[in-house]
Amino acid sequence: MDLTTRLHLLNLIRLSASAESTCRAAERAERRARLRRKEAAAARRRCRSAVRTARSRDLEVAVKALDEAESEYEARTGQVEAAVLRWRRAFAASERADARLGRELARTRKLTGAWQPRRKGARLSAEISLLSELAAMPMELVRAASALLVQSSAGKDSVVALDRVVRWAKAAGCLDKVVVVHADIGEEAEWPGVRDLAQQQAERYGLRFVVVKASVGFLGMVEKRGMWPDAQNRLCTSTLKRDEAAKLFTQIVDELGLDDQALIVNCLGIRAAESPSRRRKHELTIDHRASNGRRLVLTWHPVFHLSETEIWQEIADQALDYHPVYDTLIPRLSCIFCILASFEVLVRAVRLCWVLGLPTPRTYLDLEQRIGHRFKDQFSLAQVVEEASRREAEEGPLTWRRGDAIRHHLGEDAAAAYLHRLALAPESERRPLITHTLPNGCRHRGVGHHEHA
Repeated sequence: MDLTTRLHLLNLIRLSASAESTCRAAERAERRARLRRKEAAAARRRCRSAVRTARSRDLEVAVKALDEAESEYEARTGQVEAAVLRWRRAFAASERADARLGRELARTRKLTGAWQPRRKGARLSAEISLLSELAAMPMELVRAASALLVQSSAGKDSVVALDRVVRWAKAAGCLDKVVVVHADIGEEAEWPGVRDLAQQQAERYGLRFVVVKASVGFLGMVEKRGMWPDAQNRLCTSTLKRDEAAKLFTQIVDELGLDDQALIVNCLGIRAAESPSRRRKHELTIDHRASNGRRLVLTWHPVFHLSETEIWQEIADQALDYHPVYDTLIPRLSCIFCILASFEVLVRAVRLCWVLGLPTPRTYLDLEQRIGHRFKDQFSLAQVVEEASRREAEEGPLTWRRGDAIRHHLGEDAAAAYLHRLALAPESERRPLITHTLPNGCRHRGVGHHEHA
C-alpha cells in the first residue's frame, strides 16, 4: 500500500471519528432536551392543579402562570423534535462514514469478512496500525507533508527532534517545509535565554522561526485560577503551548493556498521514557481536534523511543548546542520551577536562581502565599527555598562547568570530544553561548562554572 492510500484511509478514519463524535453530541443534546421537556411538563401539571384549586381572587394569576407553562412545554417539545431530527441526521452520517471507511479498508487491506466499525476499538486499531506503518517511513512522511512544524522549547529533546527532522527533510529535498515554533510562557517563568536559544537552533539550519505567546503568561494564569497546575492538569503545556501553537495551523494552510487538503505534521520532542502517561502515547497520531476538511494534522514524536542517554549521545554526536542550565544537572528546561520536578531538582533550581540573580524564588513564594495553594501536594515552595538556604549555607553557591551534562550521562571523554566539535563547527553553525552577568560581578559565559573576580 502506498503512502497516498494510507493518508486517504487516515482521513476517512478522521471523518468517521468526527461523525461519531457529532452523533454522540447530538444524542446528549436530545437527552438534555427531553429532560427539560419533562421538567416543563411537571411545571405544567403543577399550574393546572393550581388553577383547579385557586380561589376566585387568585384565579387570574394561576391561569396566566398556566398559559406560560403551556408555552414553555410547547417550546420544549419543539426543541425535542429538532434534537431528534439532528440526532437522526448525525446517526445516518456516522453510518455512511463508517460504511465508506469499511469498504476502503476491505479493498486496500484485503480484509477477510466485513469490517465492523461499531466493534469496540475497531477504528482505533486500524488507525494505530496505519500510523505505525507511516512512522516507520519518516522520509516518505516528510516528503508527503505540506508543512512540518517543530515545536521547540529549546530543550534537549526538542533540539534532537529538530535535528532529526532536518536531516530527513534535507535528504528528501524539502527543508523549506520545516517551521520552528516556540511557545513563550513569559520571561518570569522561563530560564534566561530559552527563547534566544530556540531561535539560534532554528537559524543553524536556516529555518523560519515563529514565536507564539498567550495573552496571559504562566504566573498570570496561576493567579487567575488560584491554583498551580499539576501532572493531571498541565495547563502550562495545554493552554500556553499547545493551544497557542495550534493557531498557526490555519495561518500555515492559508499561506500554502492548496486546493486539496493539506497534510500538517506537528513534531514534538516527547519521549516514552519520560513518564507513564507518555508511554501510553504513540509515535504518530491524528490530531482529531485540529484536523478538518482543509487540513489533516498528524502529531509526530521523532524521539519517542529514545532514552535520555541516547538523547545526549545524539547531542554529542551532532554537536548540537544545548542550554547551559542542563550543566547544573537540572533535567528539564523552559519552566524555572517545573510542576513535574522533584524536590531535589527544585532546590537546585532555587540555588541557580540565586547565582544568576533572578527574582523568581521570591516571585513564586509571594504568589504561593497570595493564592493559598501549595506548589505541589507533597510540599510547598517555601519548604524548597528553606532547604536551598540550608544547602547554600553548608556548600556555598552552586558551581558547574560547561559540558557537565554530557560528562554526567556519557563521561569525560565524550564531553571533551563534544566541546572540541563545537569549537570546530562551521561559522554558520556556531552561535555565541548565552551570557549572563552574575550578581557578584563575575562574567560567566553559558551559565557554566563561575569564579569570583
